[in-house]
Order: sequence, then C-alpha cells, then structure tokens
Amino acid sequence: MSIRKFMIPSALLATVLIAGPAPAQASTASTASTASGDEVYLAAGLRSANEVGAPGDADGRSTVVLKISGDEVTFAARWNKIGMPTAGHVHAGGKGVNGDVRLEFFTKPLPTTVLGVTGTLRADPELVKALLDNPGGFYANLHDAAHPKGAVRGQFHRLSQRIDLNGVLHGSDQATLLARADAAQEVQEVQENDGEQRGDQDGQATWWLRPDGASIAYTAHWSGLGPVTNGHVHKGTPGSNGPVLADLFAGALPQNVTGVAGVTPVSSKTVTRIAADPGRYYTNLHAADFAGGAVRGRLSGTPFTHPRALTADVLRGEQIYSCAQQPSGAYAFTQLGVTAKLRRGIDHSFVTPGSGPPQWIAPNGSAVRGAVVTRTPNGETNIPELVLNATQSGTPTGLLAHTTQILRLNTTGGVAPTGACRPGSQATVPYGADYIYLG
Repeated sequence: MSIRKFMIPSALLATVLIAGPAPAQASTASTASTASGDEVYLAAGLRSANEVGAPGDADGRSTVVLKISGDEVTFAARWNKIGMPTAGHVHAGGKGVNGDVRLEFFTKPLPTTVLGVTGTLRADPELVKALLDNPGGFYANLHDAAHPKGAVRGQFHRLSQRIDLNGVLHGSDQATLLARADAAQEVQEVQENDGEQRGDQDGQATWWLRPDGASIAYTAHWSGLGPVTNGHVHKGTPGSNGPVLADLFAGALPQNVTGVAGVTPVSSKTVTRIAADPGRYYTNLHAADFAGGAVRGRLSGTPFTHPRALTADVLRGEQIYSCAQQPSGAYAFTQLGVTAKLRRGIDHSFVTPGSGPPQWIAPNGSAVRGAVVTRTPNGETNIPELVLNATQSGTPTGLLAHTTQILRLNTTGGVAPTGACRPGSQATVPYGADYIYLG
C-alpha cells in the first residue's frame, strides 16, 4: 500500500516574504555541504520560551528534523513533557514573529502513549526553495489541548551531515529487543474464519523495544502500509497466533505517518517474561485494510545497535574568558574555555584551554569533540547558537557513541564582559543552552 502524499499549493507562499524579518545571517566557520546527494537536513530545538504572543508549556521540549529531497519532505519529531500534540506544523516566520502554516505533519491527536512520530509529505517546489534558501525564516511548532496556539517552538538550522530520522523518532535509550516484521510471518486463522484480512505483501516494519520495570518503551517504523491502527506484542511462537499481552498503541494514525515511538504501561510480570524469553513473543502492526495483522515479527534479544538522538540542557554552565591583547593592541576578554554539567551527567569543556576543541563526555565514557559549522546570532545578551560536526573520542557504545552532529540552541547569557580589562585576568559568565546530539 503506497503512502498518500500532500501538496502545499503555491498560493500559500504569498506571505512567506512578509511573515516577518529574516533572522540574522548565520556565519560559517566551515563549508556546509549538502548532506547526501540532493538531500538536505534541517533541525529545530523546540522550547516554550520561543513561543510568541501566548505562553507555551514551560517545561516542554521537542526535537524536529526534516529531510528534504526534491519535493519530498520527511519529518521526525520527538517531544517530552507536553500534552499529547493535537497538531504539528512548519510555519513561515523568523525568530520572534508568528507566521502562517506552510506544512502540516499531522492535524489530529495521536494515540495516548506516543512520544514521537515520523512521516512523509510533498511540498510545493517554491516552498522547498524558500526553506533551503533561508531555514531560519521558518519554525516548527507543536500544539496541544492546553496550548492551542503552540506548546513549543523552534527555528530551523541547516545541518551539514546526513541524519537518521528513526534515531530522532526513537530518542536516547538503547533498546534491548528487536523484531523485523513482514507479511510472511502472519498466520491465517483458517479454523476461526474471522474474515479479517492478514498479511500486506507490500509492507515491512522494524521494532525496537525496551521492557523495563512496569513499562515497555517502543519504536516502530514501517513502509508500504496503509493507515496503521494498532501495534501489539502477542504471545506466540512462529506459525501460531496468540493473545495480545501489551497494547503498545491504539488508534488510527494519519496516512502519511510512517513511524511512532512511545512508552506503554505493562504489568511488571509481563515485562519480566518478555525480557527473559523474547522468542516466545511477536509484534504485530494492524492497518485499516489488514485488521487481522498487516506485518508480524518475532522478537529477539540478540544485541544490536540502532540510531539515537539526545537533547541535554545545561544544568550548571559557565563560559570562561581571559583578558588578552587583540590585533588592534587593546585588551579585551576572549574565550578561554567552558565548563558545564548537562542533563544525563554529560560534562562539557575544552580539550585544551584557549584553543579547544569543545568536548562532551558522558558518564559511561562515550565522548565527542566538536568543530563549528555555523554560528547564528541569538540576541546581544546571549551567546550564538551553533551547528557543529562531531568526532568520536570515547568508548564505542553509550549515549554519545553514534553522534555525528551537535546543535547548541536556545542559548541564554554567556556573553563576554565588555570594556577595559586587566591583562591575564579571567571572567566566568553563567549561560544556558540545549545541546542536541544527532547521528
């Protein structure tokens, strides 16, 4: 079953150039190349503080990444601490300016356990050109019932490397169970003759599960299916059908959606049994036209890797400056380093004070170093927002092990003191930011 595409008409672009002033042009420290062939990736870090005209959800956040290839736009969104989104959009408008909707990810509530979604749609070529020419002139917005004008918002930044959108969908934790699902594994109920269609020959899916305590975290992404309606874990070995043990998500999804992720409460007894002997259980995706099961996959506990994405905000952070002589002969504060403790126990510093590069080290020893690609001004009182390329420098597993791109977004404070300074003196300035790690 092919996925229906959505076209945004040219007429909707009429206000793109008048939706508000374009953001300040980002400065480039190294050439940002197209990520892969004709694919371009844009990313946004969404926070309530970015909402304009109405308050958002104060503790909410989200990451949204777009992959643009020709007129096809694939999106991935993952959110935290907001109500179930009722809509997700791309709007035209620079920072501090509200603008009209240009693309609609989805326009109705998703199943209650969902925390992330991927999907595909088509965009008018003029809109694509506008997005590529000026990503910062557009923003992503998630709306929920309590915040109909927007719960969290963030401007787009162009990335320099390819990003796996299923990692954005999944989030940060390593899954422990895997299932690869297809129509061939479905079992027809000949004896019951229930009349339900089973086995979509065009479809396939991949599941990543993490059973833990009294819940199962899940990620499912698929292709070739009609509108998906349910995702389950059943008890049953190959060749036999069994009862549903965990209803991971339930509710018809928009037709353009190609993946969901979330966390579902499940009895601790069931979670323990699935984790102990996964081969006795299987996943099943149901679709509107295959109510008995579109694609099925047996669970496996064999270790595997998968893409991940992580957002970690600064819990305590300082930009460190030293009073040094400038080319003009005068003295001024220039950056010496940074010291910050991020969420998830990540430490941020310079490898070598005064010369860098910046580094981030996770508690398990996974680590990355960064090289600035672009700097985008974020007001006179805040340090710039950054896009950085990441190089691995730690253990091959863990939080940061697959990171290839880092964004420093939603910055506050941290600007160097101005005016005269005593040669060799130092100053530390508190700052805040969200760091987004993509791979």
